[in-house]
Amino acid sequence: MKKGSLFTDILQAATKYFSVIVCVVVVCILCSGIRVIKSGNQAIILRMGKIVGNTYEQQVHGPGLLLAFPYIIDEVIVVPTDKVFEQSVTTHDSGSATGKTSETGYVMTGDNNIAVISASVKYTVSDPVKYALKVKELPSIIDACVSSAMVSEASSVRVDSLLTDEKDVYAHAVLQRSTEKLNAIDVGVRLSSIELTKVAMPEEVREIYEQVNSATVQFSTTIGVANQYKEKVIPAAKAEADTIISQANTAYAEKVADANKALAEFWGVLEEYKTNPEGVKTRIYSQKVTEFLDKVGTVRMVTDADTNLFLNP
Repeated sequence: MKKGSLFTDILQAATKYFSVIVCVVVVCILCSGIRVIKSGNQAIILRMGKIVGNTYEQQVHGPGLLLAFPYIIDEVIVVPTDKVFEQSVTTHDSGSATGKTSETGYVMTGDNNIAVISASVKYTVSDPVKYALKVKELPSIIDACVSSAMVSEASSVRVDSLLTDEKDVYAHAVLQRSTEKLNAIDVGVRLSSIELTKVAMPEEVREIYEQVNSATVQFSTTIGVANQYKEKVIPAAKAEADTIISQANTAYAEKVADANKALAEFWGVLEEYKTNPEGVKTRIYSQKVTEFLDKVGTVRMVTDADTNLFLNP
């Protein structure tokens, strides 16, 4: 075989395979604009860097087959609109190995105390057009908005409340303020929830705070016991006092009634005495003697030498 003939065959074969490769690449480029948008996603098309469509309905393409120009002309951006994204915001709790507040960050509360906070943020895409065109570093944007809201809202909360019974209230306030900030920059995302994953005192003062908290709990317990004792003893004392007062009022009424009765009898006897003194004396004497004899019981009558009668009980 001649050398020139071999070279020609190799060149022809190479040309043939190169042509095939070029055809495959061309076909791939031509088909690159054909996309299948899965359920839960939406897509927009950028043609030479400019969004295709004049209205929102024309710009946003739902699930299904999407036909666009090849990649060198059109860029198809798929946005997961039904996906719930979750992100940790640890700006004020960076997890430093030293645990120093100066390295982990903190928030200042309304009573001039400090606390370390971290949160879990969940959000969804509300506007795929704005999300695709405006968002580049969304995690950083959300971290900045939520962290700023944490600092702002902490300034109106007492540290004890933040660490105990107002966590949910604080988280809801942070969610509202963060939403306002995101709406202001209009990035096409919507926060669905903010959950506080950690709320604690800085490591430097944690032991002292726990001691104070323990003393506060003990104080509350003691106050509770005292209030229970008070609720038990005071009603009993009031009931006893009411009984004594009632008995005194009854005795007072009886004494007054007896006194009024005796007084009425006295005035009646006095009027009678004025008209018949001797008769009244005799009657009262006889009455008193009879009452006396009734109380004495058995009575023997004796006489002396002068025939005078004497009572000998």
